[in-house]
Amino acid sequence: MQKEGTVRIPSGCAIAAIISREGRRMTGETIIEAMKPMHERSNGLGGGFAGYGIYPEYKDFYALHLFFDCRDTRKRCEAFLRESFEIVKGELIPTRKMPEITDEPAIWRYFVAPLRSVLSDLQLDEKEFVARTVMKINTGMEGAYVFSSGKNMGTFKAVGFPEDVGRYYRLDEYEGYSWTAHGRYPTNTPGWWGGAHPFTLLDYSVVHNGEISSYDANRRFIEMFGYKCTLQTDTEVITYVLDYLIRRQGLTLTEAANVIAAPFWSTIERQPDGYEKEKLRYLRTVFPSLLVTGPFSIVLGFDGGLMALNDRLKLRSMVVAEKEDRVLIASEEAAIRAMEPDAENVWSPSGGEPVVITVKEGAF
Repeated sequence: MQKEGTVRIPSGCAIAAIISREGRRMTGETIIEAMKPMHERSNGLGGGFAGYGIYPEYKDFYALHLFFDCRDTRKRCEAFLRESFEIVKGELIPTRKMPEITDEPAIWRYFVAPLRSVLSDLQLDEKEFVARTVMKINTGMEGAYVFSSGKNMGTFKAVGFPEDVGRYYRLDEYEGYSWTAHGRYPTNTPGWWGGAHPFTLLDYSVVHNGEISSYDANRRFIEMFGYKCTLQTDTEVITYVLDYLIRRQGLTLTEAANVIAAPFWSTIERQPDGYEKEKLRYLRTVFPSLLVTGPFSIVLGFDGGLMALNDRLKLRSMVVAEKEDRVLIASEEAAIRAMEPDAENVWSPSGGEPVVITVKEGAF
């Protein structure tokens, strides 16, 4: 018998998500429970979570979560941040000591705001400046890694099984209107703390099950626009592609989905003539290098919502369900039942069909 973790399983990995359309806040306990039935989809080399609405008292500040290899690195990074940011608060992220989680780095968070004088001098909006700062730290400051950088949200990840990672970070003590989760079975990259999912930039976070074959083409294109793919993993490039399409190019979520999981040309040509057909033609023509090929199912978290998406051939499983104002998403229905035993309207989205859920305006 093969021991768990000794054989490569490309179809491994588990994803789950829950969101309240009314903006009702839920503890992280529910999303931790979702990962337990999918334990065998992971091998203990990566688990993580993203929570939205978890920092209401600091909702106007960017919450930077960082790994540090030592105290000196942290001091250098803090000095670097103070040159361009007001640091409202800096602290260790609370954790529980657990025998399952080992080799911990120093894990800190900072609530910051870019200095207006710096933004004015550089003529940048604050999101672009924060994104550039994240890239600069992650590529130029050895021993420091920013793994979360959005407002009123945070990611929490480690080497371990996801249910242990959730306990380690004490997510039962946080409340958010939306949560995503991931259990990793690394395929092409080693398991390490920074390589666990979710991958994030600003308020965008991505959890991903699958293995894309277009990584090099996607990476070469996106790095022309200042993004740095340092982790050699497909999920990182998917995160940057979505940030580029939505934040920098101004595409809607559905339009971005029609780029990365674009319909086949034959499918487009069968559509009736009109605006939608021309738009699909345009997106395929302008962004051919951002088509993501290979099997994937992803959940994109963002400020105020979630988007679930399969590859256009639906080569990875994904199930969606509802209960009252909540929408639940997971790789398996068993995970949905763990979150909500009485879930209703259970369905599997078609390949390339984005499922977008947003929170009622003003609810959070």
